[in-house]
Amino acid sequence: MDYGRLTAAYAAMEQTRSRLEIASLLAELFRDTPPEELAAVAHLCLGQLGPAYDSREIGLSDKSVLRTLALASGAALAELQVTYAEVGDIGLVAEEALASKAQQPLFEAPLTVSRVWKRLHTLSRETGTGSQERKFRALAELLHDGTPQDARYLCRTAVGKLRLGFSQMLLVDGLAEAFGSREERGMVEAAYNRHPDIGWLAQRAAADFGSLDAVRIKPGIPLRPMLGERLSSAEAVLEKQGGEACFEWKYDGLRVQAHLLPGGTRLFSRSLEDLTPQFPDVVEALEQALPAGVIVEGEALAIDEAGNLLPFQVIARRRGRKHGLAEKLKEIPVGVRLFDVLYADGQETLDTPFVTRREQLEALFTPSDRVACTTLLRTADEAEAEQFLLDALEGGCEGLMAKALDGGYRAGARGWQWIKYKPDYRSDLADTIDAVVVGGFHGRGRRGGFWGALLMATCTPTGFETVCKLGSGFSDENLAALKARLDPLRRSEPPVGLEWNLEPDAWFEPELVLELLGAEISRSPIHTCGGGYAVRFPRYKRQRDDKTPETATGSDEVVAMFKQ
Repeated sequence: MDYGRLTAAYAAMEQTRSRLEIASLLAELFRDTPPEELAAVAHLCLGQLGPAYDSREIGLSDKSVLRTLALASGAALAELQVTYAEVGDIGLVAEEALASKAQQPLFEAPLTVSRVWKRLHTLSRETGTGSQERKFRALAELLHDGTPQDARYLCRTAVGKLRLGFSQMLLVDGLAEAFGSREERGMVEAAYNRHPDIGWLAQRAAADFGSLDAVRIKPGIPLRPMLGERLSSAEAVLEKQGGEACFEWKYDGLRVQAHLLPGGTRLFSRSLEDLTPQFPDVVEALEQALPAGVIVEGEALAIDEAGNLLPFQVIARRRGRKHGLAEKLKEIPVGVRLFDVLYADGQETLDTPFVTRREQLEALFTPSDRVACTTLLRTADEAEAEQFLLDALEGGCEGLMAKALDGGYRAGARGWQWIKYKPDYRSDLADTIDAVVVGGFHGRGRRGGFWGALLMATCTPTGFETVCKLGSGFSDENLAALKARLDPLRRSEPPVGLEWNLEPDAWFEPELVLELLGAEISRSPIHTCGGGYAVRFPRYKRQRDDKTPETATGSDEVVAMFKQ
């Protein structure tokens, strides 16, 4: 398929904010795509070279691509740099540069999806001496053979910022419409939750749509994690869960999904990234404790010499680390507290009641200092649950996670079978909110040149809703880091699916998740969360690189916090 067919679809999707229109455009694109190119097209629609757990990065910066554009278009690098400083979008710079070429060559090599896909994968594997130069020339060759519109999206893909503003769930909508019906979307999403590779899903949907109903867990491929709702009293929790529940300590750690395979163990984050290289000590501990052929879930925790739990920020220093890992292994000892088993004895356990899964998990291994199950209490007594909460807080935990006795594991879903139980939410929020940055306001005075405040949003099944304007709690270092992170995410239009009333000075791709505190949840005529709720006096706590926008706090959670 011609790459121009794909970029024409990109351009059409970029012109609308309607989810239904985008889903229909995706459906039309998928139907037009040859079966052998469906996986590539699906991944490229997200600007990715593969699923989150096995994705590759091309490794080119905006500055590098500007050099490539100069080579491909004949334009002066200095002129391209000036244009980029003005528009802030490498794609628009590329489109203008290629459109301004004095001569459009009569090229023989067509720019096809397959050719682009293979070349981008080749670029992602380039390392060592001269690799950057080889990347420049390979990308310049693709730009030379494409149209100005192709250049817009090719360069955005090369730097990892396609800027279409939608997530995997819209592709799920498109696949349902393309090969089944909108009414069968639930089946497509259920398959994706068990096997979150949008390219594989597209190929299977096209080949045998009905077979998606039979998709099951495959060891080595992470499933999307189950999420919980929130309540602030033991009485409310027990009422929701039928009068009796299992309460677990909720640790302030890094959620991990461990696949113990015959050929080795792989660790995945809640956002499905492969954490295995960064936590060899966790892999070793799990392999010593558990048999091969199981998938378990737990919290990786930093623990000091006295056995005390350390804050999340400590273990977060290990994430993404490629150098100095040996020193960090000694400096930050890590243990694991397991809370679920998702696969054992050759079968997935998602439909097994929680109490049975817990018994199964406990029977799999003998606890040690490094690997143990979460501390758990099964009770129908409010006072006992409240005391257990106090014990958890004294033990360095965030609170409790209550689980319905007969509840299954709903991959990728948020529901009342799991409930976060923490101290009273209403006055000076004891719990935090994970919100997505969708806009920015220019700073003044000492914040001049930075983003002085940020427009934050909660997630919904169809997009995002604004919940507050965040301007407190930032250090000078925070402001500088946020500017560097957010500037490349600028876009000319609001993100797809965002409901808003307050217009910022700039819009951003909804990618960055921040954890924030606040005084309370209140009704708001300005913000759209849940139909008009907001966090009062919000203040920044930390950046949550372990969370995706889709796993940020939901608008329904905020409304529930207000009503408690």
